[in-house]
Formats: sequence, C-alpha cells, structure tokens
Amino acid sequence: MPLQTQEQIIHDRVNLGRLVKSLQGAVSSEEWQRNTSEPGTQAWLKVQGALHKVQYARRLLKNVELNSAVDDSSTSTERYQSLRASLNALEHLLQDAEKRVAPKPARPEPILPTLPLPQASSVAPVSPGQLNADQTDPFSSPTEPSAMLSAQDLLLSPSDTVPDTLAEEPTSASHQSSSRPLNGPLAPATTGAILQNSRAIQEELSEQLAQMATQLKRNALHFSNSLEKDKAVVQGAQEKLERNYDVMTKERKRLRDHHSKSWGTTWITILSIAVAIIGFFLTFFVIRFT
Repeated sequence: MPLQTQEQIIHDRVNLGRLVKSLQGAVSSEEWQRNTSEPGTQAWLKVQGALHKVQYARRLLKNVELNSAVDDSSTSTERYQSLRASLNALEHLLQDAEKRVAPKPARPEPILPTLPLPQASSVAPVSPGQLNADQTDPFSSPTEPSAMLSAQDLLLSPSDTVPDTLAEEPTSASHQSSSRPLNGPLAPATTGAILQNSRAIQEELSEQLAQMATQLKRNALHFSNSLEKDKAVVQGAQEKLERNYDVMTKERKRLRDHHSKSWGTTWITILSIAVAIIGFFLTFFVIRFT
C-alpha cells in the first residue's frame, strides 16, 4: 500500500472523526427511530447508505492507523480503539435495523391462469366399414381421391397450396394414405423435382467454390507481389546500410590518422616554442654576465 502524504493523513483523521459523530447523531435521532420503525423501501435505502458510510469509516480508520504506525505520530491508540468500538456498535445497530425494515419480497402473480384454454380440434369419426375397405383394398388406384376434388382444384398449378379440404381430413385417414405405397404418377414427379433441386444446389455450390478458388488465387498472387516489392525495398535498405557502414569505416580510419598527425604536429610546435624560449633566456644571461 503506498504511503500517503501528511496532508492526506490529516484530512483522513478529520473526516473520520466527523463521519463517526454524524453517524452517531443520525442513529440516535428521533427521526431515525421513527423512519426505521416500520419496513419500507425508503427506510431500507437509508439503512444501506448508513452501512456504506460505516464501511468507508473503517477504511479511513485503517489508513490512519497504518500511517500513524509508519510515521510514529502522537495520535493515541486508545482513540483508535474507541473509534473502532463505536463503529462496531453502529454496524450492529444498523444490521438490526436492516433486518427490521427490509422489504418483503413480493411474489409475482402467476401467468398460467391468465392464459386462454386451448381449443380441441374436432376429429371426424371413422366408420368400421370404411376402415375395412381401406384395409382390404390397399392397391386401389391413386386417382380415386382426386376424383372427389372440384374442377377448380384440378386446375391448380404445382406451386399452389393444397386445398383446405385435404388439410382437414381425419388423422386416421392421413395415416392410412401415408402407409400406402406410392404407385401413382406422383412419386416419379416428386423424385424428379427433388433431383432437380439437388442438381441446382450442387451447381450453385460448385459455382461458389469456383469463385472462392479464383479469389484465393488472386489473393495469393497479390500476396506474392507484395512480398517481392517488400523484398526489393529490404534489399535496397540493406545496400544503403552496407554503403554507409563502409563510408563510416573509412572516415573513422581517416579521423584516426588525422588525430595522430595533429598530435604529432602539436608536440613539435610546443617543443619548438620551448627551445626558442630557452635559447632566448640563455642568450640574455650570456649577454648580461659578459
């Protein structure tokens, strides 16, 4: 935990004392007792807010204790213990008030009684004679049910829907007709339509696969071209770096040679000046004493 500044520590101490005093005054007031006497949403929200303030006061107390232990301040430990005891008493009191004013959970009204009752579909009874006729004549001509249709129903196109009269047939009759073998001309037509649909789907899938293959080929070509361009750029940069390295190496050698030569000429100049000065003084002393 990072250490706080002295200003923050003082701020936390002042806030802690004020917060504990305000909580004690709010809980001991008559308005609080009157508001928390009966359960309700507003009272429960007030109690929750007070509990959050108690938790915040505990955090402030912890920070103040930690910083006072590190900084070795003059704050008494008994004061912290009394504050902690006050917070414990406040929390216990608020928890009791929370249990007392907590709103009772309202059970939602059931939806099932409001739903309408389902209407039973009327099924026409099947006579035993008709059932026996259907069982004894399984290889009857499939054109017999179509004879019962009207002329308007016979003129329907294959894309039209089935008339409502066929959809409202009894369940037993539909099961019997489905169990019979398809010997009429409907079976080859249905098979041909299924084959035609499957062939169309296969052709569409093959076209999509061909388009995907073409797109993948284009992507591969574009990627290869991009790689070639990048390779050319990288090679150009490598050549420039190599040339720069060669130039820098040559310049380094030239500077080293120039440095050695300049030092040599510098020492020669210094020595010549020193010899000239010494010669001047020698001639001066010779002239002076002679």
